[in-house]
Amino acid sequence: MSRLAGVPADERAPLDGASVLPLLTVEDEERPAFSEYHLEKVWAPCFMVRRGRFKYLHFHGHGVQLFDLEADPGEWHDLAGTPGYAHIEEELRSLLLDRFDPEQLATDGAASIPRRQIVAAALARNGIRWDYSPVVDGTRRYVR
Repeated sequence: MSRLAGVPADERAPLDGASVLPLLTVEDEERPAFSEYHLEKVWAPCFMVRRGRFKYLHFHGHGVQLFDLEADPGEWHDLAGTPGYAHIEEELRSLLLDRFDPEQLATDGAASIPRRQIVAAALARNGIRWDYSPVVDGTRRYVR
């Protein structure tokens, strides 16, 4: 039986992918956590990997940052390039580059800028926003 929804295995619909439940229930502070951002108003891909107390940020073409979140939770003191932290910086950098290809994402993003500018200009002329969300009566939209 699923611990999350309480649905027996033989009654579940087939799904692609894998459950994220183990990630939510296992406390492993050394398991790396990743994020990426390369959408509107960002002209270069940005990435983050955190493992344990250290957080590494990679701003493609604009440098890196490394923070010790235990000693510096406000992220005021960048440790990137500091000899005493070089091994941690390289380890986190390698984890990030094993998962992402910043150069390819930058190339793809740069190629999409003219298209995004055309769409943004059209939306501005019509007064429509990217995050437009129509008002929908949920009681009439879904089968109950």
